[in-house]
This record gives sequence, C-alpha cells and structure tokens, in this order.
Amino acid sequence: MSTTLAALVLAGCGGGGSPDPTDANKGSASPSRGASPDPEGPSELLTVPSAYDAKRGWQHTLDWMPEDYEAQPLTAVGTRTDTVAYVDTTEDGYVVQVRDASTGAVRFTSRPWDPPAPTEADGLMSGPVLLPSVATAVQDGREYVVLWAHGETGGDALNKGKQSVRLQVFPADASGSAVAPAREIDIPVDLSAFGEDRLRVADFGTGLEVHWESENTDRNAVAVDVTSGTLDRCADACAEGIGRIGTDEGWVVSDRSQGAVSMPGVWDIRDAAPPGATYPDDTASNEFVGVAGGRLLTRWQAESGSVVQPLTALHDATTGKLETSVVCDRPDGEKAVASPDGRFVAAGTVAFDLQQRSGHCLDAGAERKASVYIWSIADGGTAYGTLDDTRTDNEQTAEVDLSTGTPRLLPEGTLVPDLTLKTTGVFLTPSPTYGLLISVLHTR
Repeated sequence: MSTTLAALVLAGCGGGGSPDPTDANKGSASPSRGASPDPEGPSELLTVPSAYDAKRGWQHTLDWMPEDYEAQPLTAVGTRTDTVAYVDTTEDGYVVQVRDASTGAVRFTSRPWDPPAPTEADGLMSGPVLLPSVATAVQDGREYVVLWAHGETGGDALNKGKQSVRLQVFPADASGSAVAPAREIDIPVDLSAFGEDRLRVADFGTGLEVHWESENTDRNAVAVDVTSGTLDRCADACAEGIGRIGTDEGWVVSDRSQGAVSMPGVWDIRDAAPPGATYPDDTASNEFVGVAGGRLLTRWQAESGSVVQPLTALHDATTGKLETSVVCDRPDGEKAVASPDGRFVAAGTVAFDLQQRSGHCLDAGAERKASVYIWSIADGGTAYGTLDDTRTDNEQTAEVDLSTGTPRLLPEGTLVPDLTLKTTGVFLTPSPTYGLLISVLHTR
C-alpha cells in the first residue's frame, strides 16, 4: 500500500514533525466515544442504486480516520447474525463495536485494546504498521467477530520482539459494553520483505484463516479454531504448493511453478476439468484464481476453432467437484465475493449462480464497450460493480441482473454497496466532515 493508515491518521490530525506509529496504535488520533448512541437515521443522503433507500437506515462516522486512506478492512458484516462490525477508538485504546444491521442498535462494544507494537521496517520500504482491522467468521454454526492487528510482541528496549498477528475473538451475539474477548490468539508470522498488504485475515467459507507471504516460504497459511485457539498450519500440504484454503478434509494448494490445484492425497482438480478444457491432464492446464464462500475459482484454456480462450470454473473447495464454468478472460481472485446466502459467487468480471449452475462473463466484447468488475452481490442475484478494476472517487458504476447476466449502467455519481446483507447494503465513503462514513441502507 502506498500510504498506510497509521501515518495518515496522525498527519490528518495536524501538527508538525514525523508521525509516530506507536502513538497511532494507542488510539491517540482523535478518540471517539466508547459507546455510540443508537442512530436516528441517515443525515447524509447518498446517491445509491434504486434497490436501496437513501433515507432509510443508519450512519456512523469513524471520526478518528483521515478522509483519504488505504487500509485493511475496518468494517465487516455478519451474515448469520445480520450485524455490522467496525473498529473505533476511545481514550484508552481501540474497540470493536457491533450494531444490528437493520436498526443500527448497538449490540456490543468491546473493552479498549492496546494492540501489538508496530514492527520496524528494517530498512525495507514497507512503512508503518497497519491499524487494527476486523473480520467475521463462522465456526460450528456460530458467528464470531475478530478484532486483529499485526505487530511485535515480547520485545523491550534491548531485545527485539517477534512478529505476530494477534486476534481478539468475540461471539457475534454478545451484548453489553466493555465486553471482554472470549479468547485472544497469537499467530507468529514473518512478513520479511513483504508488507502488511500481503496479509489477510478472513473466513473464505470454511472458517477463519490467516494468510501471509514471507521471504522464506512464499506464502504461509493457518486455519484458526476460534473456540479453542488451536492452529492448523498448512505444513505438509504446503510443502507441495501454496496453501489456498483449509477444509475438514485437508488443505487446497496450488503448485508454485505451474499453478495446478489439488488437495494432496485426496483429489486433483484435473479430474474435475470443465467441459471444453484443453489438455485437462496436463499439469499446467489449470491455475488457481481465488476463493469465496467455500468455492474455488480456477482458470483453464478452451479451444474454439483456431482460437484459444480462457475458461473460468467454479469448484467445491472440500471435494474439488466442478460446479459450473464459463468462457471469460478476467477473473480476479482479490475481488472474489459471495452473496450473503452463498448462492452467487463472483470474481472480477465473472459471476456464477450455484442454484442454476450457470455463469456469466462481463468482459468487454463485440457488443459491450467496457467490462464490469463485481464488488458485491445481494441476495436475489443483483451484482454491483464498476467499469474499472479499482475503486476511485469518480468511478462509473453498474448493476448486473445475474438471472440474465445483463449489466445496466447506473447514473453518474451512483455509489454501489461495498458489503451486502439480507435487507441492507453497507456503503463506505469519506465523511463530509472528517473520517470514514459507514452508511447502512435498507432495500426498498
């Protein structure tokens, strides 16, 4: 990331001198209230797709943040508990606050937290450490909220500490204020020459996982049991490839050199090649793209006469079984998303309907001037995206009816939801006053 949030927070607060990321990690940047009151309704009206009502819902401003920033997610949604969680600050440290998505009522606020100290860049251009982030995860049918941060633990004025990702785990259905975490978990990591932008803490559909890249092993992956704190490291499987997702049956890996996808000793995805795939038995015939909602996206090649075209397939992550496929050129694993009910999965310009076993390609072509890159999908099959593969202030947006695969350009200035829930959409925009504005709007 070009500019880290830690530096921006302090720079945005005014004052001279170099920013001190240690102070930022103590929540010293414009602390906000520890327990926010229930909101009365949106005060800032946004221009949103017709499926959402800009006047019905609630808003909350993270006023400790700068207007312009790049960071790991500071907002997450719980699809089972229908909640919205975000990182906030108090005079005593960081907190995670969780609200009912429909009403905006505060479900719980955690007790203040002082996260691990920032790591030193050691001469590398990685910049200051990122601020704490939030994720949600489901395990054994129960949903959890995870406040996490990367930093250094166990050091002092003389001795260096060790890098770790520290997780604070809360049941998503907790209630009250100053709620203590049910469990705190430390995961040793070594980002080496790679920055925090190579670090991911997320539930890809099979439980919470931590992924990072390091100088020594390319990529490391750990599945976390949030109820016991047990860690399942992708060890033996990752000796054969890069760990992509952990399941009850084992780790899915992709070959480091050729990209072939398998669960070592259990299945090889070449045995579930999509129809039309060219040379499906070749070890270099398939390539990992991304994962969302417990599904794998893989890239193949298909011949159409004398033309070779990219083919994107969707597989069950546990069994490797083929779900469906479509000829499409630009899937993007970094943007892999699923609808709240799990029926629809998309990545970049490709989208799938698991119930209909169909796929749609939203690339530019003979009849379409621009590609549509999907960022979120609502239950019912309306996908929202942009005509560019990055989010910008003046982006042109579109919505796609996934029953037909037909995109529709939205009026200029229309925002699309960053996250979706059963009857609400979450829109993240710069606050008109200061910081980040979280707008949770109802569907019509």
